[in-house]
Amino acid sequence: MSSPFRIELLGHKEIVPTPVKFDGEDGNRKLELQKMKLSWILIDPSRNRAVNVSSLNPVSVQRHWLTGELKVRYSTVMGSGAGEGLVQCGIVVTCEGKEGGELHVREVSMQIEDMDGKVLCGKDSLVILQEVIEGGRKKRKENEEKENYENFLELKKKWKENKQKKEKKLDMMCIASGITILISFWSLIVFGSRSNGSYFS
Repeated sequence: MSSPFRIELLGHKEIVPTPVKFDGEDGNRKLELQKMKLSWILIDPSRNRAVNVSSLNPVSVQRHWLTGELKVRYSTVMGSGAGEGLVQCGIVVTCEGKEGGELHVREVSMQIEDMDGKVLCGKDSLVILQEVIEGGRKKRKENEEKENYENFLELKKKWKENKQKKEKKLDMMCIASGITILISFWSLIVFGSRSNGSYFS
């Protein structure tokens, strides 16, 4: 429960074909994948509750610079449940294929990240998901989830900048304190030696 939380739907060698052709311009493939909808429904049978934690429509489609894989991201931004900012429930669909052939899904995974970009552990993730199931989700307007995701990224950037400023300020305070202690220490030695009539050569 203390390990990073991650759920994978497909096995190591399992793939799912799609009607999208792996040909033409990269922009055309991304445009086709932006139309791909996804639902990830969590069910609590003990309470007869269910909730869709996917954004339904992709919030981003990016190509991996090294492998050429296309990463289709679905995201739902929600409260952390502990008053510590927002978290993102991210679902990433990894697609690949050969030129002229079909684009197929190689991996589908879900994990929850905090404002620092850290993947939450199993215990914290399950608590958040349980709260989402109990509270339910209101029906979203078209593109609202994408706007929430972009706002989350902007807040995440500001959060990181503020954190770096605080850490830098703390480092400067530690350095200043260290210098002050060092000066005080040597002053004590020098003045102490003078009062005893001896000097350092």
